[in-house]
Amino acid sequence: MSKAKVRTALVTQFQARHIDAALKYYESGTERFIARDWDRVAQDLGKFVEAVTKAIMAFGGITSATAGRQFKVSNELKRFENHQPLMPDVLRMVVPKALIYITELVNNRLGRHDTEIDPHEMDASAVMPLGSWVLAELVRFCTPNTDQDEATALIQELTAKVVPFFEVIEGRTYVYNGHVLKAEEVALLLLYHAYPARVASDELVRAVKRHGIAQSSAYRGVNKLTNFVDDGDDGWVLRTGGRQKAEVLLARLIQ
Repeated sequence: MSKAKVRTALVTQFQARHIDAALKYYESGTERFIARDWDRVAQDLGKFVEAVTKAIMAFGGITSATAGRQFKVSNELKRFENHQPLMPDVLRMVVPKALIYITELVNNRLGRHDTEIDPHEMDASAVMPLGSWVLAELVRFCTPNTDQDEATALIQELTAKVVPFFEVIEGRTYVYNGHVLKAEEVALLLLYHAYPARVASDELVRAVKRHGIAQSSAYRGVNKLTNFVDDGDDGWVLRTGGRQKAEVLLARLIQ
């Protein structure tokens, strides 16, 4: 996502502090989605919705009925339709309805295990594109007619499908486009996906090889990560620095 361009468009109408928060959590949610970290997608999208809600409230001069921890996003959003009738419909009704759907799903499903069938992946697959649509709609609202070409390009980028970077087949994990990554990058992402579980170093070498990487290269790549892991009796697990390194790599790969 061209974050700088999106921010430039949005701060023409909305307070920068709310937009910066919204973009921070949107980007984080995207990274979690790609990493198949469904629970944390829920956390980030919930905070994204709160930031966008506050941005619209500030735009319309709407004062919250509650403050601090008592602030309830869904309650505020439901007030919009009958509040400030002169506020543009896209901010009064269209975007709020999408935000309500996201927040209701996040609060009532994404954080829970209410059946034997885990709904987290399919729910994250619903709310992540909708978050992208909300940003695209706000960009469209903020863009003057003279900048339509650039706005169209941004909107197309925002609404492009985000896909998870990992695939699991009968317990074997694959990194999307892993064949074009370095061996140590594939190994790093495999450990990141497995966290907090441990992976035996020899199994990690075999997992890297499954990405079309030669045995010798896979072995060298895995051993480059020794400073980023805790080596226990049951295998390797990423330390904090390793997880941070993996998140930086994921952020680069989705640009």
